[in-house]
Amino acid sequence: MLLTVTTIRIIIMNKFWDNVLRFPRFLVSVILGLVLIIISPFFVLLKKPLTSFFFIISLTGLITVLAITIQKMLNIECC
Repeated sequence: MLLTVTTIRIIIMNKFWDNVLRFPRFLVSVILGLVLIIISPFFVLLKKPLTSFFFIISLTGLITVLAITIQKMLNIECC
């Protein structure tokens, strides 16, 4: 079977687009894996009642401090 130059180019371009479409899936899986690796130690803190209480209080405090800081930086008046 003799392949023409046009047929070879079409085959190469199909492989190219297959590879291009693989990269977004790879990127999503890498980001998801990274997020899970970063978050997994915090799940250990939620197993015991005392550490989960302090973790929730600390997380609430952190979110509050960040919200107030961003409001002050952007000069947003709330309530």
